[in-house]
Amino acid sequence: MLTSLPSHYVKGDPSLKRTKRVSSVDGNHILYHYLEKDLREKDIWLFQMLAARLFTSLGIWFSTTLYARIPILLPFAVRDPSCRPKKTGEVDQWGAPNASGYFRDDNSLVKGLPKSLRIKAPQNPLYHGRAVGGGFVAAHVWRGLEGSSDVVQLSTRDALTNTFIPNLVWLPIQVAKLTDREGSFAQSYLQALAIKIYRHVPVARGVRPMVEQAWQKLPNPAGVPSNGLPEPGELAYFEETARFLFRRYGTISTVRAALDRVADGRRPKGKVISSRYTKGLPQLKPDSVSELREMLGILLQEVDVSGKLSQ
Repeated sequence: MLTSLPSHYVKGDPSLKRTKRVSSVDGNHILYHYLEKDLREKDIWLFQMLAARLFTSLGIWFSTTLYARIPILLPFAVRDPSCRPKKTGEVDQWGAPNASGYFRDDNSLVKGLPKSLRIKAPQNPLYHGRAVGGGFVAAHVWRGLEGSSDVVQLSTRDALTNTFIPNLVWLPIQVAKLTDREGSFAQSYLQALAIKIYRHVPVARGVRPMVEQAWQKLPNPAGVPSNGLPEPGELAYFEETARFLFRRYGTISTVRAALDRVADGRRPKGKVISSRYTKGLPQLKPDSVSELREMLGILLQEVDVSGKLSQ
């Protein structure tokens, strides 16, 4: 046991000073940092090829048959991060309707959409026949809308594009982070891929104007030629079930019925999605929900749950 300093010790000797704490590396984030902050800067071509392969192999989309039947999965919901309290004492407003009757979500409704669905990916045994578990992100392919000014209008704030099927893809967390940079190759690649998958898939005649309006809101990516993209059949998709379809239509129908009662000055019957949404609807002005009522009415009238399309 050392009870005194060595005889050669001189006050201020740097060898005896306390060393600084060594910073640690977080393995949960290192892959993203390596790809985005190291490989992209040192070898852009390799980065782009690897990113494209990751998106192709690991991205999970909703099927084109589901898109043809119901192109907007939660047409009554918009993303509103302010609905969740950020400070002690603030009230949680998740699920409360906004002034136009839209459900204020923080992406929770979106994340839960494919929870019960199996993945169809015969070319990928890691995915095929399984369901999405932890570690995945429900990513929006387009962040900003076409024609946005200096203040970017986000696709998640728009009911037409928030859950528009071409705008949704599930990715492992560290792969999804690559898409966060606005105007990046990763964003453009996913957008071009979504266009190749869905743009020319026919939808019911009655919803075509709505679908075309959604497409027009999404900027067309540049620099990614279609012939350089994989074929849609090479990708992974969620395999929807009859129960999934009926549940989607049932929820839309329930919301539309509640909005009809609000428009007539009456209270909704029963619970509508969440307690906050149910309690908040009667507080809205009857004419404020007309836009949402019309959109839901078109979806319910024109698209049959069996998948038959109006030509």
